[in-house]
Amino acid sequence: MARKRQADNESPPQVSDRTWSAHTSVPSRAATQELIHYTALPAETGPTWAPDELSVWPVEGGRFGIDAHYHGASGAQRAEQQRTRLLKANLNAGLRSGEDRTTLRLGPLPHAAAWLALEAFLGRPLPGAE
Repeated sequence: MARKRQADNESPPQVSDRTWSAHTSVPSRAATQELIHYTALPAETGPTWAPDELSVWPVEGGRFGIDAHYHGASGAQRAEQQRTRLLKANLNAGLRSGEDRTTLRLGPLPHAAAWLALEAFLGRPLPGAE
């Protein structure tokens, strides 16, 4: 079937906001690490302890501050769980609770400790996923 040629003055069709989805693009039995490089959507959603927002900023002396923001009641539980995980990695974190938001604050941390904290938040990168 021949495709209709788009006229020069026509704009491309808008992408629907429903085009992007959290659903996997392959059946779970067929999903392997080799497919990660070829799938348009993430094969894994990531750890449940990941924050809703994560902020990293530089401070003096080559050190960094990190704020992890968690929303809602389940977010407060995840923040507490993450604080426990960080303490096991010898990183002390403070918790501040607001109306519907809990913030876990680290820092200032030296460069190596900041990377360790980011790995504790997000998990280690998959091998070969550069």
